[in-house]
Amino acid sequence: MWFRGDLRLTDNPAATAALAEHSGEGPVHAIYLAAGGQWQEHDWAPIKADLLWRHLDCFRQDAAKHGVLLHIVVADTWQDAPRHLLEFCRAHNIDAVHFNREYPVDEQRRDHAVCACLAEHDISCQSYHGLLLVPPVLSPTTDNAYYQKFTPFNRAWREHIALAGIPGPVALTEQDCRSQLQPLPDCPYERRDSSSWQVGEAAIQSQLQQFIDEQIDDYHEDRDRPALDNTSRLSPYWELGVLSPVTAARKLQQLSPDFPDGLNKGADTWLTELAWREFYQHLMHHIPRLSYKKAFKQYTDEFPWRDSDDDFQRWCEGRTGYPIVDAGMRQLAAEGWMHNRLRMIVANFLVKDLRIDWRKGEQFFMRHLIDGSFPANNGGWQWSASTGTDAVPYFRVFNPTRQSEKVDPDGSYIRKWVSELSDCPASCIHAPASWLRSQPDNDYPAPMVDHSKAREEFLKAFKQL
Repeated sequence: MWFRGDLRLTDNPAATAALAEHSGEGPVHAIYLAAGGQWQEHDWAPIKADLLWRHLDCFRQDAAKHGVLLHIVVADTWQDAPRHLLEFCRAHNIDAVHFNREYPVDEQRRDHAVCACLAEHDISCQSYHGLLLVPPVLSPTTDNAYYQKFTPFNRAWREHIALAGIPGPVALTEQDCRSQLQPLPDCPYERRDSSSWQVGEAAIQSQLQQFIDEQIDDYHEDRDRPALDNTSRLSPYWELGVLSPVTAARKLQQLSPDFPDGLNKGADTWLTELAWREFYQHLMHHIPRLSYKKAFKQYTDEFPWRDSDDDFQRWCEGRTGYPIVDAGMRQLAAEGWMHNRLRMIVANFLVKDLRIDWRKGEQFFMRHLIDGSFPANNGGWQWSASTGTDAVPYFRVFNPTRQSEKVDPDGSYIRKWVSELSDCPASCIHAPASWLRSQPDNDYPAPMVDHSKAREEFLKAFKQL
């Protein structure tokens, strides 16, 4: 078993197949390649690396209870993957390798190279779509087209689930091989403490169940209110593959016998979020240029972005003078995570108020987010920049002050993260200039741009394309 972004045994088709094929003599040997150089190329956040390493330590213990002996092999980049996999197979007399597919270009090239190398030595490879509920085969026609808009994709995605059904859970074997585990090697990457986040399959499945039991009914109403923090906080575990979307779907299925229909509004809204995640994965499979920092709308690559290191740095540090933007950026710096609605607001501000290239924001997010997912992050930034396949129209430019009033009406989220405004009354919190005049020692900055003027400049530049 070759583990990658699927670090679980539950609802893992590749692991299930490896266990089923195993003769029962000794453990199923499994490998995880810790490629620090590749993580560097892909802008991994140190807090994400720390969460991964903590989970690996926990997961290999759990896997060994079920006869899966996980070896952590330190590599540099994925160019080394064929050599490491071949050496591993030879060392353990392996003639079949199972893995779940990943969809960006680098991952696909790695897998093709490994399979070709192993085939030369009569070692078979079998791959599965274990990262998705629906494989990237949905097509609006019969000529290998793909869905370019989310709404028809979501409709077809749900129809596919209804027809295919949700597979039942697979019982795991009981064969303890923990005594054969080797010490966990040192992580080949910079780490930042992630101890406020749980690790281990059992703990994360418990978190999923708690969210469904206690929060999902109000999800549609509360998800855009960052002060309420009513999101599931499961995103890092989708990225590392600790959770399978099949597991989540089975939990939702218990809420409605007509699943995926018949869910209440909160649960249905959350299911739609899972569909968005898969939509971006499908796009990575179908559109290689997305893996090369290219826009889906190719003409937008000619947009005249501003090159201002000072303005970009102020955005990174949360010193824009727009409280809701600054609160989101400071939460990211402090926690390695940001509420999803805030991600949209701060992204829109960078690309449309400051007219700074969305790729710089995309990279900054990846370097700081504990849940940094290339497909979802790329999709989200292209949505905000109006360059993506199903993006917000270019003429929709978020007004940061109006957004602030909408998502944080009493200013409690802003006060939590912008200490300079901790005493600012609700009547001034979204645009505190008048209140700041009465606070001569307060150094919170004035707005770095006039939103109305910035909006007009962005619209003028975009229309010229």
